Amino acid sequence: MNKYNQVLMPVAFCAAVFLPVKLYAANDLSLAEAPLLVTTTVQPNVMLLLDNSGSMENVVWYPGGVIGGVTYAGYDDSVTYDDWNWNTNTTYTPLNDGNGDCNGDSVRGLRGGNIRCLILPDPEGDSTRYKGNYLNYLFVTFGVNGTANTEDLTASFDAKYQQSRLQTVQTVAKAVTAATNTKMRFGLAKLATLDVGGNNNKGGTVVSACQPNQNLDTAIDALTPSTWTPLSEALYEVTRYFRGLDPFYSAGSFPKWDGTHVSPIEYRCQKNFTIVLTDGLPTYDMEFPGSADDDDIPTGRSVQNWDENSANDGPQGTSDGDQQDEGNSLYLDDIAKFAWDTDFKTAADGNDVTSVSYQDPAFEKQNMHTYTVGFAVDNQMLQHAAEGLPAVDGVSAAVPYGHGHYYTATDSDGLTDALLAAFADIAKKTGSSSSAAANTGRVQSGSRAYQARFNSTDWSGQLLAFEIESDATEAAYGDVLTDGAGPSGSEFDAGESIPDWDSRIIITNKLDTSVSPSVETGYRFSWDQFTAAEKTAYFDDQEAVLEYLRGRNDSAVSAYRARTSILGDIVSSSPYFVGKPSARYPETWGVTGKRYSDFKDSFATTPRQNLLYVGANDGMLHAFDADTGVEKMAYIPGSVLPKLKALADPDYAHDFYVDGSPTVVDAYDATTAAWKTVLIGGLNKGGQAIYALDITNPSTFSEANANSIFMWEFTDQEDADLGYTYSRPKIVKLQDGQWYAIFGNGYNSTETDGQASSSGDAVIYIVNLFDGTLKKKISTNVGVAEDPANASRPNGFATVTPVDVDGDQVADFVYGGDLFGNVWKFTLDSSSSVDWALDYKLFSACSANTCTSSNVQPITTPVTIGRPKYGTDPMVYFGTGKYLETTDNNGSLGGIQSFYAIHDEGAVVLRSALLQQSILDESSVTVTNKNGTPNDASDDYSEDVPLRKTSNLYMASHKGWYLDFVPPQGERGERLVSAPALRGGRVLFVTNIPANDPCSPGGDSWLMSLDAFSGGRLINTYDIDNSGSFGAGDRVYTDAGSQIVASGIKVGSGGNAPSFMPGSDTDKAIISGNDQLETYDVYGGDDVNRQSWQQITR
Repeated sequence: MNKYNQVLMPVAFCAAVFLPVKLYAANDLSLAEAPLLVTTTVQPNVMLLLDNSGSMENVVWYPGGVIGGVTYAGYDDSVTYDDWNWNTNTTYTPLNDGNGDCNGDSVRGLRGGNIRCLILPDPEGDSTRYKGNYLNYLFVTFGVNGTANTEDLTASFDAKYQQSRLQTVQTVAKAVTAATNTKMRFGLAKLATLDVGGNNNKGGTVVSACQPNQNLDTAIDALTPSTWTPLSEALYEVTRYFRGLDPFYSAGSFPKWDGTHVSPIEYRCQKNFTIVLTDGLPTYDMEFPGSADDDDIPTGRSVQNWDENSANDGPQGTSDGDQQDEGNSLYLDDIAKFAWDTDFKTAADGNDVTSVSYQDPAFEKQNMHTYTVGFAVDNQMLQHAAEGLPAVDGVSAAVPYGHGHYYTATDSDGLTDALLAAFADIAKKTGSSSSAAANTGRVQSGSRAYQARFNSTDWSGQLLAFEIESDATEAAYGDVLTDGAGPSGSEFDAGESIPDWDSRIIITNKLDTSVSPSVETGYRFSWDQFTAAEKTAYFDDQEAVLEYLRGRNDSAVSAYRARTSILGDIVSSSPYFVGKPSARYPETWGVTGKRYSDFKDSFATTPRQNLLYVGANDGMLHAFDADTGVEKMAYIPGSVLPKLKALADPDYAHDFYVDGSPTVVDAYDATTAAWKTVLIGGLNKGGQAIYALDITNPSTFSEANANSIFMWEFTDQEDADLGYTYSRPKIVKLQDGQWYAIFGNGYNSTETDGQASSSGDAVIYIVNLFDGTLKKKISTNVGVAEDPANASRPNGFATVTPVDVDGDQVADFVYGGDLFGNVWKFTLDSSSSVDWALDYKLFSACSANTCTSSNVQPITTPVTIGRPKYGTDPMVYFGTGKYLETTDNNGSLGGIQSFYAIHDEGAVVLRSALLQQSILDESSVTVTNKNGTPNDASDDYSEDVPLRKTSNLYMASHKGWYLDFVPPQGERGERLVSAPALRGGRVLFVTNIPANDPCSPGGDSWLMSLDAFSGGRLINTYDIDNSGSFGAGDRVYTDAGSQIVASGIKVGSGGNAPSFMPGSDTDKAIISGNDQLETYDVYGGDDVNRQSWQQITR
């Protein structure tokens, strides 16, 4: 019995050949320019709590030096010869001198017979405070001898050191919030001013509520330094604001937002932050409510000792009068911990603005992160409040408090850096929920799973490596472990290990016009490699733009877009692991002395470095060390060079660049008589091009070797029918003995760009793997004119599937599904390319037996090929639906989509000839497991699990089967957007139901497991009760008096095709959804799979 070998390799695009021209006006698809998952994002609430105490009148200390051991005497003519000891730590206010030998507005300093006359910076009028060190520095540095000489420091002294601390805070806070207020909902709070509401400087005031696009300039400018420092009280008041409670410290003399605080929390997934900025320790900071005035404070607990560790609270006084000296009450850490521990939205608060309960179990609670900034002060209290207590080796573990970060600054530059760092960290934390998405985690070598993420707040990216439990004797075998030191418990984030901008290996390709004919050539990505015209076109003639794109991130590029990560967002590109050569090719391939076994042996002494390749929307394909995360090389496809500079624009709006997934295969190049490891990738919406690189030996990666690494780039300049390259290339050997890249033409080939397709047909390309020349283009002749929706849209293929029917590892056929819902078969089983041709259309997908303009079902994912239960003709598995256009995240517009299994017997199959299976039930089922411990409920398991029950109809003379994605609750736009997988006699696939809810940007996802032959139910599917085996506890439905299993299980949101780690009788299905990797135990494993039919892939 023949085995069908599906060649599963990522895509490459080619073009060309001469076909009859069809000229039609096309209506292009509205392909999304940003990830559909995050068309709506939830902005975090960020409250700035700024210190407006009297000490903020201090002038900012100039860090130029300290004059140690020098004391100056001075006098003011109005107070005859009073001596001032300008000691380094003493504060003097005011200092002015309007009479005597020094001119008006200047200050006299005396030391012996020398006089220094200076006009001091006086930003707060006659109330400015000066430290002794500051005066010492000024008088030594700027003073002159004599009795009447005056130096005006406003001219000779840097302006930023003429400001008071509060002025500096105001200047910086306005600037950084203005630059970020489109991404965060800023608010402003201050310390209570003296004698407000008869409460004598208690607590704090919410000056401005957290709002989108908030301009805080007026509110910040209105701050005046005129109070004590009740930091903890003020932070507590901020928690009441977030909770929507009445103000505690005021009788109504400051804004109460219609009689009470109005909580700014609108979404269950919304993150909340407060940044506390102060220049000193607390004073008058002891008055807090008890449980009678705050329901979140349990009886017997005190908020000012929330950590129940009074040892770190400082000496305790009984009243405010006991603590007039700074530092007596150190409660800030307690309030920060209280803010983190407390759920700001309870069941009584009902639903968020999307009509979903705040008690949604996907979001444990709505709480607050606390960040602290010490301005001209560095103390442990601030650090503990933000970051908690550090671990003490052998004594105690770290204790988190505010779950933020602590920063210090001494001048405006440092303060700017501190606030920007806080905002960057907030962006990352925000991105870990509502505005983050994760793409397919790819399991490699049985030891790690890699997950790519993006953050739409700043379009930064992460590439995380997670350890997988690989010890088969462990109960957690195959589980993704999250106890690493990296983000989200990963081992590392490769985005944090990119070398300095001037030491990175970055290559690109462009046309070399110095030779005739001109050829595409690899170059290092550096300024001297571009012509004057290219510098203008690509970088606006600014070398700093190129340096920014290389990753420079200092003051030299401060005019460009601020970013928190050099690695850009990774949206659709799946990480691809490349280690030692491991294919199982016939020993006859190659020539004597250069067989594939020889190629593998060449890396025996010095093993090839394990690398991970992934595309990002920073314009680059990145190569990372798979074991450490360090970037080893980056490649910029020449086709994206013209739009690369947009990434540096401060007003950057998201665009796609290298968004396609790479494919890597070892192949024999007969021209050079050498085995090579070739990487091919597309761009998705990033462009109309396919590129190829020689990555055989990573040890040779260098910018000097750019032209040896770059192989070719195929664009719509070569063939106008090439659209945006959503097709992942497959690399195969064909019957003529040569290696090729095969791929579909993608979408929007008719776009008016100077290279528009005249027909909009769906075509496939067969391109020489080693030089990129087009060997064959085969068209379906179905395009704009044949649009079944009568909308004049261009047709196109995404990823196509080569198939080997006789087990010789040479492709014989290609299957592909097009945008119009057709499944096509192409014949490649001849040694002559003249015979490579379209065979026939196997099927047209519609949601009814009769196709109409409104029920056509698009196919945008690869088909999967398996052999049938009986006979030799292949089974073709695929699902319908699309997630490409700007309206595709609206489930109500998706229409009924389906999953199909078609028996290809060499002729067209109609939907009416298929067996229909159905979703009979979709509900949450309470699953329990006693865990085998009698009379002990402590380890019992109980959970409500959303499950699906499907029909189990008998397969008779049908030509296959189908399942409409319509549960009893009705159609919701459910669709398939990733390839199905065959495991033994089962077919598994993940569906998605899009949603406009920004807290669930990927909508809902379901993992379905069905009998591959009939589409019916299986005997075993999921280990639902977490017992570690498959049995009665997993049979949660009843049918005809028998207990049966579920066919579907809800797997969160934004799920992608699973990766599998097989055990003896269990497959660990690892699914990457929004924000995290999830592991599910599904029936299968090596033993089960060997007992049934399976497809062979490479």
